[in-house]
Amino acid sequence: MDYNLIFEKADLPKIKLNNRLVMAPMTTISGENDGSFSEQEINYLSQRAEDGIAMIITPACYVHKTGHAFDRQVGCHNDNLLPSLRKCASAINKHGSASILQIHHGGNAVKEAISGHQPLAPSAIQNRRKTSEMPRAMTEEDINLMISAFAKAAGRAKHAGFTGIEIHGANTYLLQQFFSPYTNRRTDKWGGDFENRTRFSSKIVEAIRAEVGRDYPIIYRISPEEEDPDGYSTSDTIKFLESLISCGIDIIHVSSWNFHDNLRKDIPSGTNPTVLIKRAFPGMPVIGVGGIMTPEDAMEVRESGVDFVAMGKILMLEKDWVKKVQNGESDKIRMKINSEEERQSLDIPDHMKEYSKHFLKV
Repeated sequence: MDYNLIFEKADLPKIKLNNRLVMAPMTTISGENDGSFSEQEINYLSQRAEDGIAMIITPACYVHKTGHAFDRQVGCHNDNLLPSLRKCASAINKHGSASILQIHHGGNAVKEAISGHQPLAPSAIQNRRKTSEMPRAMTEEDINLMISAFAKAAGRAKHAGFTGIEIHGANTYLLQQFFSPYTNRRTDKWGGDFENRTRFSSKIVEAIRAEVGRDYPIIYRISPEEEDPDGYSTSDTIKFLESLISCGIDIIHVSSWNFHDNLRKDIPSGTNPTVLIKRAFPGMPVIGVGGIMTPEDAMEVRESGVDFVAMGKILMLEKDWVKKVQNGESDKIRMKINSEEERQSLDIPDHMKEYSKHFLKV
């Protein structure tokens, strides 16, 4: 099969990429206790860059201690972490891949035992599953502090040598909590009507753009819709993205568990949400993700008109995905790991072993 579409170069105004392949951000629980990248995690990311993936997006990196959501999560919340950030960026950049730092705040997903703080959120609302701790509704001072924290984190990413940053506005974390009518019950300028619910993210993009300048790439990751009750639809997302584009984002990353899942709300069935977003913004680069394992899967994404293909689990399982596809050995792509020795050969960090055992098979 001809895989030219996935190996086509991309010459975007602010970033040049050797192909259309992206390593998706994945929770790795492999940072050090102070929030720095571990040597194991840096080696793991570097190895995937060496294989030829054009863009490597790091795991979520918290911008403020109140946003520290996972055990061993990496941070970018103070200048003491600049040496760690530089080391990570350099390890990716040296192989010709674009290094992207994903910046993040967990919102109501934060646990006080990890962050040392009661979780913060737009409103004192738990997550839909009622499994989160009860958060404290953010004050105006909190909101302004977090907008500043995102901007400063982006500035650190640029200073450290990362090619660009990705704002994590998906997967039920703080930015999505502000956009969602389910978790945002505020009655001030930060909640209520549609425009107010988009304000927090828009102000973050504006602050980051002011911090990093006009030419630094900003990616925004977004979940296209929420389930009922009181969620938002992909039509809402498209309207939201219009405002984010005007604020200065450069690339849209549509977060889906499965790229082929169709919409569940207010759009005719059979319509793919990522494709719909791409059609709404034909001039805006879009990254598709979700269940992409084989080159045939990747080609389906590209043939749909979506610009870039992000892969997650498969790049954990297979460090030589690009080389095997280019050498006509896609049938040899590793779909599971059968031994501890095999895991170690892939530079998968030790702390991911237990977390990922349901698919690592060791």
